[in-house]
Amino acid sequence: MIFNKKWTLRHMGSVKENELSRKLKISPEISQILKNREIDNEKDAEIFINPSLEYLRDPFLMKDMKKAVDRIQKAIDNNENIWIYGDYDVDGVSSTSILCIYFDSINYPVNYYIPNRLEEGYGINEDAIKHIHSQGCNLMISVDCGITSVKEVDLANELGFDVIITDHHECQSEIPKAYAVINQKQDDCHYPFDMLCGCGVAFKLIQALTPKEEFKTSLYNYLEIVTLATICDIVPLIDENRIIVKNGLKLMTEGNNIGLKELIKVCGVESNKIGSSHIGFAIGPRINASGRLGYSKLGVQLFTTKSQEKAKELANILEEKNNERQLIEAKMYQEAEAIIEANEKYKNDKVLVIAKEGWQHGIIGIVASKLTEKYYKPTILLTIEDKEATGSARSIKGFSIFDALVKCKSLLNKFGGHDQAAGLGLDSDKIEELSSEVNKLAQYELSEEDLIENVKVEFELNEEAIDLGLVEELHKLEPFGLSNPNPRFIVRDAVLKNIIIMGKNKQHLKFIIEKESSYECIGFNMAYLKSGYNPGDKVDVLFQLGENNFMGKRSIQFLLKDIRLSHPKNTSSNEDVIELFSKIIPDINNLYKLKNIDKEAICKRLKGNDIDEAIRGNKDINIFNYINKDTLVITNTINGFYRALSDISLVDEDICNGFDINYNSIDTNNDKLQLIFSPNIDKIDLKRYNNIILYDYLYNMGDYSHLCKNTNNESSIIKYYSKTDLLYLNNIVNNLIPEREEFINIYKIAVMQKNIEINLTDIKKVFNIMPLKLFIIIEVFKELSLIDFDFKYDDTLKTKYICLNLLPKPDKKLNLDESKILNNLKKLNKEYTESY
Repeated sequence: MIFNKKWTLRHMGSVKENELSRKLKISPEISQILKNREIDNEKDAEIFINPSLEYLRDPFLMKDMKKAVDRIQKAIDNNENIWIYGDYDVDGVSSTSILCIYFDSINYPVNYYIPNRLEEGYGINEDAIKHIHSQGCNLMISVDCGITSVKEVDLANELGFDVIITDHHECQSEIPKAYAVINQKQDDCHYPFDMLCGCGVAFKLIQALTPKEEFKTSLYNYLEIVTLATICDIVPLIDENRIIVKNGLKLMTEGNNIGLKELIKVCGVESNKIGSSHIGFAIGPRINASGRLGYSKLGVQLFTTKSQEKAKELANILEEKNNERQLIEAKMYQEAEAIIEANEKYKNDKVLVIAKEGWQHGIIGIVASKLTEKYYKPTILLTIEDKEATGSARSIKGFSIFDALVKCKSLLNKFGGHDQAAGLGLDSDKIEELSSEVNKLAQYELSEEDLIENVKVEFELNEEAIDLGLVEELHKLEPFGLSNPNPRFIVRDAVLKNIIIMGKNKQHLKFIIEKESSYECIGFNMAYLKSGYNPGDKVDVLFQLGENNFMGKRSIQFLLKDIRLSHPKNTSSNEDVIELFSKIIPDINNLYKLKNIDKEAICKRLKGNDIDEAIRGNKDINIFNYINKDTLVITNTINGFYRALSDISLVDEDICNGFDINYNSIDTNNDKLQLIFSPNIDKIDLKRYNNIILYDYLYNMGDYSHLCKNTNNESSIIKYYSKTDLLYLNNIVNNLIPEREEFINIYKIAVMQKNIEINLTDIKKVFNIMPLKLFIIIEVFKELSLIDFDFKYDDTLKTKYICLNLLPKPDKKLNLDESKILNNLKKLNKEYTESY
């Protein structure tokens, strides 16, 4: 019962109206999300919701900023030849564009150079330096690149022109000997905020070059483009980044930049409703697509044109390039998946290193990201050409891919990047060695738990709060991104209705869930989650709240991020549930011990005037207040087990130190929370626990007596069930005693087939009996030396089997009344009936 992702609630329990929501006239849900971001007072909330451009920091706090400004001013005064050296992604194109717009605003002509991604790769290269020199360059300003270009800057110095580096990437041990280096990540740079993107750094340079009062109005010439770059480069949307993006999104609704306005139209996005998700998933990819295919200048031309006709033409070309990119990407992704599936080593590798000849340089980063998202493993994707491998790396929380590459730099020809993303190049014959080395590092740094993605959830969304008003109110928290993620919620125990795979390549998942109301859920690129779910199952869903606007009709839509089984409709067809059924049955050495009933002890300990009141449960509590370490959770039914598992799985491990699942008894002495299914309660050291939570009724009053008399008086006993939950326990108890004919039929089948090996989900089909009864029958037969059985797991097929072997026929006639197991179950059944 392993979840693909760990869900952790930022706020546990119900969401209630509070002082902040009343003062700001916002919903309790929005107020709680702000509190989840440690914004808990009126002033901080106002600044967060309405960040002013007046809070932009002084650019001269950056190291070398004055030096750079003085050099640029000197170049202008002396009519020197200035070149801007950019990069081919959104950040680099945007950085180049805003500097071009700035110099145009002061009527000073400049040239720009963006390397061809397919032919030159990332960063400054020597051939480009020579070309720029041949064009008479006196001063080159790099944007979004250059911090690792030591040799290239040395070459520029030799050729006689100055270089100003503006960059935001991680610095290596040696900084290039440029005239000025503006990068807030330098150790000796004391700028208060070091998370600007490349375009953000270029924006600060423009701020420094512009008189203070003039900048208050001229900044609007650049703000939309800086916003685009900030969102697409996935930097934390806090501090200056939030100021830039919040105000830039407002400006985009007016369409100040002609080129961006036309691109937004091509994307089919309504400009008055534009948000960070549109930038990240629609507009940004179209700029990136041209760079990925070797046409980076198209983006600069689009953002700097003053002609609406030219802007339309360029926007349509970018749309065509994006369509081309999508086809190449889909093919590459399928090929990478095929390589992973064909090689067993990738199942155990903690870092996926995948290489193939002929892959498109520019698309590799996208595919690496998608593979990292799906498998939640760091991924290095490489294309091989002329015995050289180049590509991109993406990582997960807790593993710096940049640091890993630093430790492997003897194998690499070049590399650069961040903790979570990097580019690299090496000789193709060193790929296997690189794979071995990074996996050694990952083996040391990443535990198995680290390879399970921990998704932070705001809270469990009450169905009464789900409406279009909340969808609209969530826009107040825009922009969303790193450090201010788009809020994710969960809804639990919903009935799954129709579920389909959709999309041109059948890559998307769509289904309906139903509680009091019905909700459409769509999971982009999540078709792989469909297996294992059937209509009628109860599920928990994790999602972002959105809306679907079709033919003018607006409706709520859940943007799916994950799904879990809450309770299967058909328990006989679910392997995990069937395996749980097998744990209910005691073996000959683990029989249920019936206990004396002490009604007085029960009423006193559980605070009831009579037995009915004492054992009555209450679900109207915040159960998360009681789930922590030194807690024992007892379940006796499939429903109770899944409810408990769902609740426990939402708790941060820092609170409960993880948890163990046990069956029948507990033999561990660690301080983890313990979840036990169908326990022999007398075999548990109850005094060890501060909290004991019952998710189900106990089997009889004797169990309640034992519980009440053997726990610490200081410990809490929480009865987290309702009267209707007794029906689930009743269903189990009523099936504990199979009919004699059922015993005979199973034995006949065993005699006919001698050795039987079947999938757990085929039990009902093969034996025409529910799995619980089969397990009771074969346990009794094992006791009477008629049949032996065992369970096995096929790791390749991910399937569980039960294997039955007929034993030699005993000399004496079978007598079921001699079975201690069966007699024990009959007594348990009798005690249950008398108790309830």
